[in-house]
Amino acid sequence: MQENALAILMKEHRAISAVLYCLKHTTEDWRNGKIDPPFELFHSIFDYMGSFPNKFHHPKEDLYLFPMVLRRAPALEETISTLRAQHKKGDDELANLMSLLSDMQASWDGGKGDVSQTAIDHFAEVVSDYVSFERAHAKLEGTDIIPKARETFTPEDWAHIEQVFSENEDPIFGMRPRAEFDGLFRQILALAPAPMGYGERKPMKKKEKSAQSEKSENHERQHLLNMNWI
Repeated sequence: MQENALAILMKEHRAISAVLYCLKHTTEDWRNGKIDPPFELFHSIFDYMGSFPNKFHHPKEDLYLFPMVLRRAPALEETISTLRAQHKKGDDELANLMSLLSDMQASWDGGKGDVSQTAIDHFAEVVSDYVSFERAHAKLEGTDIIPKARETFTPEDWAHIEQVFSENEDPIFGMRPRAEFDGLFRQILALAPAPMGYGERKPMKKKEKSAQSEKSENHERQHLLNMNWI
């Protein structure tokens, strides 16, 4: 039961880490002039990050895992308070990114206008800070909360955690969220340019992609899908 419950959390962390990896590296490709502005991809990523953690992932932690850890390990109260505050801070940082994206898209105007390099650089720096923040948040959970749960939870604790983690129809999480978010995740992969996803890049100017290049892209895409911060 313990491993089943933790496997659910780790799978969700892998999904979030993959999306953020895609966000950071696609932003850098845009910043360096390798791709056109990937506005549709960014909107899909921000939709995912604004909904999946809040509706599906964070409630598992805030309502079930964290209270159980506090009962078994009260000394972690400060750490858990920090993690809960970080959930809110992540929402605020995401809102800032969405505002910056909206401004740049208005300047772009479907290709009729332009986005200044200064604006792109600033956006890329905010993206980098946001991704680093989320990585540090996941690392704190992985180094402090999960080991303490392994150490202190009883079999009855794990049975309860597994039950609520596995319950996709719980009204707290909404109706059939797994299918909804899996679909959004697939949409991100479809829009993301290779090697992160399956979308198209600008054609190479000097030579066609070699077989080795295609192999490298496939390897990178698989790495994206298998990432895990815990």
